[in-house]
Amino acid sequence: MINSILYKLRLKKRPESQLNRGDILKSLPLRNQLIEWEVDDKGEVSLVIPQKETLWLRLVAKLFMLPPKRVVVLDDVGAFVWQLCDGHTSISQIVNQLCGKYRMTRKEAETSLFQFMQQLGKRGMVGFAVPQKAKKGNN
Repeated sequence: MINSILYKLRLKKRPESQLNRGDILKSLPLRNQLIEWEVDDKGEVSLVIPQKETLWLRLVAKLFMLPPKRVVVLDDVGAFVWQLCDGHTSISQIVNQLCGKYRMTRKEAETSLFQFMQQLGKRGMVGFAVPQKAKKGNN
């Protein structure tokens, strides 16, 4: 019975986002301040992600001797995008910079960037500031 409840909970979808493509392109990605990061001499960015502090995770970490932090190394393109996630550069501006630096078409850059940002967002590494839509009738 518990398994069927958990299965049903996993099948529930989150409410659909009301953002359109234009809103997404205007959004400002911002790095999670709890994640430490550094750039090495090859241009790769290493992200040091702390583990959550829950009793369950602490027990599992001690039992299996897990490290208290996780390290993720980004490649050249990922490092370039990560450094632009400063809360001041919009997704559209990042797309333009990707097109210029890596000789991508706009569609290639948007598709790749949207997927990368979606992964970072799901993992809590990046948050997004989305501009408010103008209210109808109030200019």
